[in-house]
Amino acid sequence: MKDPYGVLGLEADASEEQLRAKYEELKTQYSEQRFRSGAEGNEGARKLSELESAWAMISADLDKKKAQETFGDGDYGYIDDLIKKGNYDEAQGKLDEISNRTAQWHYLQSIIFYKREWLSDSRKQLALAVEMEPHNDKYKSALEKLDLVMGNPQADPRTIGVDPMQPPPVQQQPEGQVCGGNMLSNCCLAYCLTDCCCSMTRCCG
Repeated sequence: MKDPYGVLGLEADASEEQLRAKYEELKTQYSEQRFRSGAEGNEGARKLSELESAWAMISADLDKKKAQETFGDGDYGYIDDLIKKGNYDEAQGKLDEISNRTAQWHYLQSIIFYKREWLSDSRKQLALAVEMEPHNDKYKSALEKLDLVMGNPQADPRTIGVDPMQPPPVQQQPEGQVCGGNMLSNCCLAYCLTDCCCSMTRCCG
């Protein structure tokens, strides 16, 4: 595979605007050329395929740069972005490549385990993060909320890692009746799970 930036005829340090504009220009050119007859049409189709492959690689580079600029901390920002997109295998691979395992490393590892519903492993990693940075309120708060979820005998592991905007459904109550007894516990659990999910998916800014 050729250098993706070379396919566009630009350098790797070109701005996103320059890259995108050149991509659109070449895409239009090759899209028209591929409908011509003979060798010229075949060449247009080949160049268009090469262009699309190059742009996919460039887009990945642009996403990584944006994540680093937004979240900072080098690879940690990129890993956080992967987790938020649900790319847990890729995020785990990137974490495994980091030898200097800081508190933030353990925090991100705990989130991946949490999303995979491995709560005990998640807690171990989160506890290490707190031990390394005992004054980090975010880590401590996340650990407290995870303990709350794990300590509730009514907690359903299947609800861990689901979209926090879609809380678990509660049973339909007779008209005019409010939560009480076990139902009150379930209502509180749903709130705690939602709050915990929101907290665990936020990374250091």
